[in-house]
Amino acid sequence: PVGHPGAHPDAHPSGLSSRTRLLITLLAVFIGIPVVLFAWIGGVLLADAWELEMSSTQVLAWILAALAGVVVWPLALRRLRRELWNRQYGAEVPAPGSGHPEHAAASRPRDARALPAPSTGEAIVRSVIVVLGAIGIIALSGPLDIVAAVSSAGATVAIGPRENGLLLQLVAMIVILALAAPSFLLTQRALRRMAADDPRRAAVEDRQNWHFAAATAWVVSLLVGYLLSLAALITM
Repeated sequence: PVGHPGAHPDAHPSGLSSRTRLLITLLAVFIGIPVVLFAWIGGVLLADAWELEMSSTQVLAWILAALAGVVVWPLALRRLRRELWNRQYGAEVPAPGSGHPEHAAASRPRDARALPAPSTGEAIVRSVIVVLGAIGIIALSGPLDIVAAVSSAGATVAIGPRENGLLLQLVAMIVILALAAPSFLLTQRALRRMAADDPRRAAVEDRQNWHFAAATAWVVSLLVGYLLSLAALITM
């Protein structure tokens, strides 16, 4: 196989081996579950102390929605951004039918694969999008009234498991395209005006990748938050 010299056979484009990523996942699960339980108990006690008319299920739903907005959303965004960049700049991917890694774009310079640092203005815009995205996920997937209404609407148009899955994918794709379209059109227009060897292309391509990754990660994280709240509503 063709790969980076000295690379670990289980190396991932993120720089972490599969064993390391598995260990991190296990630690996150074993630490995250007790943290959620303690937060739930604390939230119920605070709601009682402040005399808030909030059920324990609603408290749990808010915590799970916060988990989706504050943890899942930024992590998914970071991962998708790197995946898009690695695919575009020839990261090691399995060759079709071979199971061995190969360089999809070996003609590109090796140092071009490094993610460019955003400008100050772009960094501010991204930070605002991350914060607003987290607030939106929590606001849309936290209230059990919204979760119940969406579940009821889904049951009304339910056709079958396969058809419902296809419909959900279609709706998610439409939302992703709607969110990513403004940035894509602007960046694509800028790229058409640049020469192939223009040093500014990397920054513009990264901006395009970031905003598409943000749209995708946001929709996925919103779905995760909704499903977590729905599970709390059904099981509690």
